[in-house]
Amino acid sequence: MRTIRRISAAFQLLDSYSKGAVAGASILVDGCRMPFVSKGDGTYVFSDLPPTPHTYTISAPGYCTACRQLPAAPPYMPEVVLLQHAPGAPALARMAYFRLRFLAEGRPLHSQMVRVTLLTPVGGLRLVEGAKAGDYALALAGNYATGMLFQPCCPQEAPGSELLLTGYDQAAKRYTLQAPLDAPLKRGTLLRPVWDLETDGDGVAILPAVGLFLQREEVEFSFVANQQEQRLVTAPPSPSCNLTVTF
Repeated sequence: MRTIRRISAAFQLLDSYSKGAVAGASILVDGCRMPFVSKGDGTYVFSDLPPTPHTYTISAPGYCTACRQLPAAPPYMPEVVLLQHAPGAPALARMAYFRLRFLAEGRPLHSQMVRVTLLTPVGGLRLVEGAKAGDYALALAGNYATGMLFQPCCPQEAPGSELLLTGYDQAAKRYTLQAPLDAPLKRGTLLRPVWDLETDGDGVAILPAVGLFLQREEVEFSFVANQQEQRLVTAPPSPSCNLTVTF
């Protein structure tokens, strides 16, 4: 008798500001409800799925809907998803954030993905030791910053690559990575935080002021959408800041 292989998938849903677990989420698999098991750390686990790629639609109160497409054999589980706060969400009253509105030719960028990169050293993390390809940990300057956990970063010298810090080894004083380095990094390399934001119908997206860039210095961002880039220098929010970015 031939056994039909089934697959599993898992997501860890985290608040993009606090990096805390998100409870009460709804996840559709290819538009259908499927049974899953949820855990207290924000992990949602599916099992007994057909052995094909699937599209997962993730929604939770106060957050923007997120979609993920995973292959039949995801390389890393769980898939970490930082849920983006919806404009007008009650949680915004308790955090510092940028309210960004994106325009092109005077019209809102409706339901568009915008990649945001923090360019200034303030807010980034700098390597105090070099790292080799295949390493799973990095020694970074400054004190342990919980706000940088699960925050995607791109090395200044390799803007096409991306790293995800998933933990901190207190004894070794090193951040651990989700995946091994695919190329060596030199001492002094700056890791720049990056965000992929999806705009709403009015071109608005919320960028929480996480990590180390809650400083008094000005910060510079790069915004990329539809292969166009705009750069903007601004003061940090106190507690919020409205910015319009025109492509």
